[in-house]
Amino acid sequence: MISVVIPSYNRCESMITLLNDLRKQRGVEFEVIVVDDKSPDDSYTRLKEAFPDVDVTINEKNGGPCVTRNAGIKRAKYDIIVGFDSDVSIPDPDCLAKILAEFEKYPDVAALAIRLKQPNEVDEDFARWWHPHPIEKTVETPFLTPYFSGTGYAFKKEPLLKAGAFPEILYMAYEENELAYRFLNLGEKILYTPIPWVVHHENQVARRSEVREFYRHRNQILMSVQCFSLGKSLAFVLPRTVYAFLDGLRNKSLGSYFKSLKSAYALAKIRRKTRDPLTRETWAYIDHISKNVVTPESS
Repeated sequence: MISVVIPSYNRCESMITLLNDLRKQRGVEFEVIVVDDKSPDDSYTRLKEAFPDVDVTINEKNGGPCVTRNAGIKRAKYDIIVGFDSDVSIPDPDCLAKILAEFEKYPDVAALAIRLKQPNEVDEDFARWWHPHPIEKTVETPFLTPYFSGTGYAFKKEPLLKAGAFPEILYMAYEENELAYRFLNLGEKILYTPIPWVVHHENQVARRSEVREFYRHRNQILMSVQCFSLGKSLAFVLPRTVYAFLDGLRNKSLGSYFKSLKSAYALAKIRRKTRDPLTRETWAYIDHISKNVVTPESS
């Protein structure tokens, strides 16, 4: 019933922990697909040897999280795609069964944003709470949301592929935001669910400074070109451009800032050919679920 897709890059030890947790899952049929993004360590060889029951493959060259996740999605045999980052652990042996139960309970929901906790298994992963409602008030409440985290998610495969899966042109950063927009523009729903949960250990991200100084602002621009009308794109990009400039000035990284603008300009030419702005109905829906806590029952 479930295909678990895990992108892996240079995190062999945490991958072993995650795969051992998945071995303990019960009550549901599932496969596990690991795609190694050309790690410089020996992850691929070690995982192949230690987990012969797992589909472990490797990219021909480093392609980034979007390419790596999509490679796993393409290999998936089942109708539910569950994605975890490689720095996740799953203490609950019924996690996958609970994910499936959520889809059965809410048949008009096509995606789940899974609850993320800190390593103590008590505190929430506040840094990845990008949902529109205060975490203190709504963490225990299922609600419709315009966002999910790539750290832990579940999608029905057919609408995920129809939405184009993860936007590979972005490489990394803001890929979840754009996919969520595309998904909602199809008329699909994303549900934050507090019931299945995983632990996020937040291992050091490779090229963290490059994400902050280059990819983040570049991809904000590219996402707006793809998904926003001209007016909304300007309203979204201009204040973020000012912020990115000031951040680059403060961190003495203006070279990366101007490099990101140059890359955005070049890739925007490609994006304009495939651009698909969100409809007024989609924006009205996003506005509604952002201002109101809309539970699946009330929708």
